[in-house]
Amino acid sequence: MLLQTKHLSKQFNGIYALRDINFSLEAGEIHGLVGENGAGKSTLIKILTGVYSLEEGEIYWNGAPVKIHTPVESRRVGINVIHQDRVLVPTFTGIENAYLGLPYPTVGWHVNWKEMQRRVQSVAQELGLDLDLNKTAMEMSPPQRTCVEIIRAMVNECKLLILDEPTASLTDKESEILFSLIRKLKAKGTSILYVTHRMDEIFRLTDRITIFKNGEMVETVQTTATDKDDLITKMTDNWTAETQSVDRQMGEELLSVSHLQSRDGIVKDVSFSVHAGEILGIFGLGGSGRTETLECLYGYRSMQGGTVKLFGKPASGLTPSKSIRNGVALISEDRRGKAMIGNLSIRENVSLSCLCRFAKKGVIINKQEKSSVAEMLERLQVKRASDEQRSIELSGGNQQKVVFAKALMTHPRVFLCDEPTQAVDIMTRAEIHRLLREQASQGCAVVFVSSDLKEVMEIADRIQILSGGKTRELLENSGITSQQVLSCCYH
Repeated sequence: MLLQTKHLSKQFNGIYALRDINFSLEAGEIHGLVGENGAGKSTLIKILTGVYSLEEGEIYWNGAPVKIHTPVESRRVGINVIHQDRVLVPTFTGIENAYLGLPYPTVGWHVNWKEMQRRVQSVAQELGLDLDLNKTAMEMSPPQRTCVEIIRAMVNECKLLILDEPTASLTDKESEILFSLIRKLKAKGTSILYVTHRMDEIFRLTDRITIFKNGEMVETVQTTATDKDDLITKMTDNWTAETQSVDRQMGEELLSVSHLQSRDGIVKDVSFSVHAGEILGIFGLGGSGRTETLECLYGYRSMQGGTVKLFGKPASGLTPSKSIRNGVALISEDRRGKAMIGNLSIRENVSLSCLCRFAKKGVIINKQEKSSVAEMLERLQVKRASDEQRSIELSGGNQQKVVFAKALMTHPRVFLCDEPTQAVDIMTRAEIHRLLREQASQGCAVVFVSSDLKEVMEIADRIQILSGGKTRELLENSGITSQQVLSCCYH
């Protein structure tokens, strides 16, 4: 047995995030870990990797007790991790990020940059990853940053590789490269702890599956001895998602985009419109310009050309603050980098975009702010110890609910949603879908971007295809197939 935990527990503010976990992982196996957001999966990972201190219980490595107090000690033992929220230094290049935690090769008193580049590029080539590793992390897209994490894991010698939602922002091609890597690691005896909400990946890759629920370990089962419905039942108290068919009446045109171009050239020629009561899905393959389009419309990214109309009136000089005042909200795919401040409390994050509403002569009226925030958090059923808990301590799904709560506090009429259900559990995903349908039914317009085609087809009224930074076909979401949609993406 490579790894065992005995009676492992962890509390935050007197609330158990993990309770009495007796978990085991064998050498050379791919072990799936599933559970809703808030079930304790990320907490277990952070204990094993030295991010959180171990307070109760023991960890055994190759049959012997081991103490892991820091990430350095975790890597020294042989554990490497790729987190669902990518951990890179924004101003470092891909090569420098891949070498984090490793001693730099030297020639005399100088760093041997050529040797660093040779080693990292060699690993990238072995993985079939075609990246410009001389770019800084901040210049890379989320899928590219994920690839750098994969390279870093391979540069570090590891006996246990923990993958936390590794395909959340990967294209299908990049996911296949990752799956190939996983099989290579398994063949040479490396263990994989695979954490994901994507059931098809769990059944495709794993040997055994452990189910977490409400901070407790429910069961470990052989993958071949269970199925999707059984796992969901054990994870969610027999909760099952229902696909709703809603006949919405579209109203006035709230957002119109004509020949939009970004200054960096990624968005080349984008045109579409969305109406009150409508959910417009935008779908395209990796590099199609989906995220960049929404960032242009919100004011994160500079426009080079084109026109934008909000509520029938031209909108120019777009900035995030102006967008908020105009009734536009962006749900960013990079929630920790662009949508919330992890070290601020939940309350502070939720009220951040509308503090002026609670201020009188420049002074915040705390009672009114706390009451409004608490009401919104209850409405979205955010699982938390208190409203003053640090946002970074929440699970991914509850962090996403905080992001939505912050957006709703500004009373937007147009929602720009970029991967709004990325790396959340099945139940949270359904709750977000219900929330967006509710907003549409109340006369709002929703632009919904997702790399999951099934999700886009489930929720959208119309689907706008993007390819190479340009809008292509506009499809009515009635009776179409996924093959038809995908065929429009290849030009």
